[in-house]
Amino acid sequence: MLHITPAKEGVLALIRKAGELIRTHVSAPMPYLIKKLNETLRGWGNYHRHVVASEAFSRIDTYVYEELWRMLRRRHSKKSRKWLARKYWLTPERKWVFTATGITKKGKRLYQVVRLGAIGIRRYIKVKADANPYLREYAFYFWRRRQDKESRLFPAMSAREYRAMTA
Repeated sequence: MLHITPAKEGVLALIRKAGELIRTHVSAPMPYLIKKLNETLRGWGNYHRHVVASEAFSRIDTYVYEELWRMLRRRHSKKSRKWLARKYWLTPERKWVFTATGITKKGKRLYQVVRLGAIGIRRYIKVKADANPYLREYAFYFWRRRQDKESRLFPAMSAREYRAMTA
């Protein structure tokens, strides 16, 4: 069986980019750093979520966690580890998600760093080799595929819309 994984160079490039983002935004407000990190991590994670990437996701999550911890230890050198954990890593829903509070026009808002492991890996379901979307005998097969929540590649449509389209 063929297993496609993210390239080692790609993983290392993302690790370098995340480290550079954290180092260049040491003195920036935390919500800004989190937004920049999330853009990068979410984009890379969504691109690689359809391949065998859980090991790479875990490695990147660990690296980001360690870099954020190192940055905060330097930024708040007089504070204890417990203080740092309470201030930056605890949220109401889950523990150990890097979180910062920012003030917006609507009030306080929590910003959380995206964990690639939480994005989840979603496999595509292979299409039958002989299935042809232009032949009527496979119409129901493709309609069922579109409705299946596991393989939602196309926007869902009702049976009535589908009958009207194929009639």
